[in-house]
Amino acid sequence: MSHPLPAYRPSGDVAADKASWRTLVRAARRELVDGWPPEARAGVAHALGTAGLEHLRQYAASRGRADVAGMTVTAYEPMRTEPPVDGLTAALRAAGVRVLVPLTLERPRLDWADLEDPDRSPLGEVALGGVDLAFVPGLAVSRDGVRLGQGGGYYDTVLPTLRTLSAGAPVVIVLHDHEVVPQVPAAGHDVVVDAVLRPTSGVCAVPVE
Repeated sequence: MSHPLPAYRPSGDVAADKASWRTLVRAARRELVDGWPPEARAGVAHALGTAGLEHLRQYAASRGRADVAGMTVTAYEPMRTEPPVDGLTAALRAAGVRVLVPLTLERPRLDWADLEDPDRSPLGEVALGGVDLAFVPGLAVSRDGVRLGQGGGYYDTVLPTLRTLSAGAPVVIVLHDHEVVPQVPAAGHDVVVDAVLRPTSGVCAVPVE
């Protein structure tokens, strides 16, 4: 399935439109991953790792850094139907990058832990102050960067805080190839990301062509 998401046509009820779109995206994701042959997930994970690490290297160079070792990013531990960012986090850790992953607290709050820590000890919001770049989840994104999330409000809450504490770390949403669309249902509080990482296209800055 190469183009499973229809064009968004606003109904006038953004909340209802978001609920409908989340159902569409989740169904398309299930169909996609259910159709993957055994080696497909590993190939997608490798592609995300290669592209994501290269993007971080380019960003490090633009900031006058010789390498990515010692940098800190956020990422997450993927659910079955999400893009397999475990390939990305493995590549980053192998390159000496510290990876922070979210711990879900009372909605809509997140804490953070080091992916290297098997106990996932919470580090507190202060850990975001050391983030150089954020890889974040989502369901879809518009070409101008408006993110459609899962509906919990966690990243709409945390990303403005992250940008403040980290002095504007870039935010890169990780998606399947088909999940960049012309428009998504959105309200004023919805986060706008800086770039999109997909398995086939790599990292594309917003606005996405």
